[in-house]
Amino acid sequence: MNSFKSITSLVSGFTSQSIFKRGVFVRGKNTMEVKDPNAATTYPIKHLYCFDRKVKGKAGAKLVRHNDFVPATITGGGLPLRNISIEWGRLYGLISNRMFYKERKYLLNIDDKEKIIGKLVHTQIHPLTEKALYIKFNRTTEDPETFKSEELPHLAKEKKRQEKLAADRVVRKVKAELQKIDLSFKPVVKKSDLSKERLE
Repeated sequence: MNSFKSITSLVSGFTSQSIFKRGVFVRGKNTMEVKDPNAATTYPIKHLYCFDRKVKGKAGAKLVRHNDFVPATITGGGLPLRNISIEWGRLYGLISNRMFYKERKYLLNIDDKEKIIGKLVHTQIHPLTEKALYIKFNRTTEDPETFKSEELPHLAKEKKRQEKLAADRVVRKVKAELQKIDLSFKPVVKKSDLSKERLE
């Protein structure tokens, strides 16, 4: 702060207030977002080997965690809730390699008998050990045999946002054109003409 005061006192023709504005408010005004053309736009669908979980409730979840598994559920799709368990080592590998994110889709292979594409909705993490305590997936309509990759969620959201902005611009343009219509003209209709039409 002392250096800032000394600079303001040395510079002639400028007040301390003007220099403060130049340093805080003007800086970064004309900055542009730089996009990497080689950045990935899609992500591959990762496999998660799961097991049917028969034990339920709080006691059952604790037993699953004690055996180094993570309790999880699959909901949605108009089907009943499905209880599964996932080995923590497989999840830790995805987390350490930065491949386990919310709103991404994963191929859930349940006992090598059934395959489901599930979107990661919620993950409860231990505050100290950072170990997953509970995971929730939502069923999707994609075919597990052919679904191999998908567009990154933030790019899909940005695309929807741009489409919504374009639609809003069209609506505003139509409203502006309607505002230009002259409604001041009123046709002159005489009462005598109306009475003649009624008599006829």
